Amino acid sequence: MAEDAYGKQRVSPFLRQSLAVSGVVLYMIGTGANIAFPGVLLQQLREPDSVLQLTDEHESWIASILGLALVSGIAIAPICLQRLGRRLTNQLSTLPALGGWALMVAATGPTALLISRTLQGFGMGLQAAAAPVSIAEYSSPKLRGAFLATIAFSFATGMLFAHVFGTMLYWRSAAIACGSVYAISLILISLSPETPPYLASKGKFSQCRTSFRWLRGHYHDSEKELEVLLNSQRMGTAETTAGKTKLQVYLEIVKKPEFYKPTVIMMFMFVLFQISGMTVVPSYTVPMMNEVTDGAIEANTSMLMVDVVRFVTSIMACVVVNKLNRRTVLFIGIIISVVSLFITALLLYLRDFGYITEEYKWIPVIPTLFYIFGKTLGILPIPWAIAGEIFPLAYRSLGSGISGMFLSIMFFVVVKTAPTSFKEIGVNGTFLVYGMCIAFCGAFLYFLLPETKGKTLYEIECHFKGIDSRLIDSSEKDKMLELETLEEG
Repeated sequence: MAEDAYGKQRVSPFLRQSLAVSGVVLYMIGTGANIAFPGVLLQQLREPDSVLQLTDEHESWIASILGLALVSGIAIAPICLQRLGRRLTNQLSTLPALGGWALMVAATGPTALLISRTLQGFGMGLQAAAAPVSIAEYSSPKLRGAFLATIAFSFATGMLFAHVFGTMLYWRSAAIACGSVYAISLILISLSPETPPYLASKGKFSQCRTSFRWLRGHYHDSEKELEVLLNSQRMGTAETTAGKTKLQVYLEIVKKPEFYKPTVIMMFMFVLFQISGMTVVPSYTVPMMNEVTDGAIEANTSMLMVDVVRFVTSIMACVVVNKLNRRTVLFIGIIISVVSLFITALLLYLRDFGYITEEYKWIPVIPTLFYIFGKTLGILPIPWAIAGEIFPLAYRSLGSGISGMFLSIMFFVVVKTAPTSFKEIGVNGTFLVYGMCIAFCGAFLYFLLPETKGKTLYEIECHFKGIDSRLIDSSEKDKMLELETLEEG
């Protein structure tokens, strides 16, 4: 990257962007812990001497109520992102999460547990919409893929932490350890600036320049990107809002290909994310792996095997997503997941019919771990990476909220029905259903999803508009030059 006359900064842009992203990353570690904690909480509460006694219905609601609570958080997320900004929304999202973990520590009955999980889910809903947007807007094009892939790493790390703490500690102590992540997250978020695209969208061009240069430094390439951002927002504001009511603006938005195409893509992305078992597996790891191994491997050992594979793969994904095309990584993950699920289901059926001897009854665990590897490598990171890149700035908050609704609804449906599915058709039948659904979503995304790696957010926006970002006619250039002479608000 060529350096211009401004000179070097004491702290590199990479470190500054890393600081800005780190608060969101820590929050997503907490999200991973939220999702996985029932896997150890419910196991401890099933003990005869437990201070809390739960029914099967209580257990399924404790695991799945996050999905319903997500809906409420995601519903107000677009308003918060648009009016309060990315930074303040991130800060506010930590408060219900902290409250939820505090209530869980003090819980004396199932009602308190359900309320605590609801608070956690509400905060997760806010953050589910804010996290990919914030990370994408903080990041340079060259680093954006790796930073967005840290969402997958964060999920895996949080799940591992929850299961390790829950295995080693009493569940109340484990809840304190998991909840403390949000306090650190709040501190780091508070140290970061507002994102430059949000400031530009609000006409705060001077503050936008300051924030952008703090994050990205003073370089020729970054200065060009900054000017494109400022000019596109000046022109967009002048052309789209004059003399129009809010209803007219919204009706025009939903008809625009740069809005509805990304929204449809993200709907399929988040359905794929959930139907792949992304939240089911950490919530029900122990009973699932007990059936896969048929008791040949101790329950906590098999749970930690899954967590370690997921954690190591998520680290690999941070590198792979930044090196390979987004589409390549996604479809590699889909193919590995589908093949592994089908092989696991086949082996389980063969074992049930007596074709696999007692000595080798543990064999299905091998393709199961390959399934964990595949979905963590491609299906976990890519939807979040795409979510942060694919929506135009003007519609980013609204698009993230709408597509996030599908994430939360599918979260509830898949996790709530998982115990019934395991009971009625077994893990083998459930894996077959998941495999077919993954293949179905993958087929649609093969034709719908464009490649976004290495492109600026403005270039991605131009793709959905059907224009070449490199070809700006002379009249548009003249408009930019005129607008640049106006006083900045």
